[in-house]
Amino acid sequence: MGTPSLDAARVEESTTAYPRSSDPPQPLIPRYAVIPTSNRPLVAMRSVLAASSQADVTWVLDNGDHTPFPDDEQHAYAKWLTIVIDRGGRPPNLSKIWNAGLIACAQDAKRMGCDKWDVAILNDDAIIPEGWYEAVSHKMREMRVAAACSGAVAMPVLHTHAGPVDLATRMQGYAFLLRGELGLRANEDLHWYFTDDYLDWESRKLGGMVMVPGFPVDHLFPNGQMTAELQAQCAIDAQTFVDLYGMRPW
Repeated sequence: MGTPSLDAARVEESTTAYPRSSDPPQPLIPRYAVIPTSNRPLVAMRSVLAASSQADVTWVLDNGDHTPFPDDEQHAYAKWLTIVIDRGGRPPNLSKIWNAGLIACAQDAKRMGCDKWDVAILNDDAIIPEGWYEAVSHKMREMRVAAACSGAVAMPVLHTHAGPVDLATRMQGYAFLLRGELGLRANEDLHWYFTDDYLDWESRKLGGMVMVPGFPVDHLFPNGQMTAELQAQCAIDAQTFVDLYGMRPW
């Protein structure tokens, strides 16, 4: 498994000031959001606006080819990072991008002296509803599990063993929450596909993954176009997953 490190990417922090809703005072458990994006700022801003109203700090990891989000008003809602990971090739290594965000959150939480923190990982086209962060975080902490999401279930569904489950109750890869202090990281050998399944299965080893009823996330573009390039990467990542677990996730 590749070792996650900010050294794996050149990360340039935006110098634009941004507000922190938690300064002062700091919450006991700060809440972060990590939103990777590439070349679609108008789509990403919808996700950012929804996340920033619920998270203390929102990190946008922009791997696009153009100058990202130059508007000062946009910078007011999040902390932007221009992140250069596999920009020459498509698809980029999503696991590296997620890990860069997870590491940034850990560094920020530790700088504030926090020993616990939550990290929401969101697609740039995922719009979390009002109350999502509070509900998902509360249940995750209450049940002492490692990860959580919301879904169309009647009561909380808990998974504690790595392995295939009903697709409707697997961790929703476009919007999920991690207990940051557990140090869970994506596997950088998985470049694009099954990265969320890996975190789902690994979180079960660390206490479990729970799906909270209600709070449906508006996933704007759930069925992206399958190009020949993505098809080839899917086959590679599927084999990597099988090498890790001896089976596919679904």
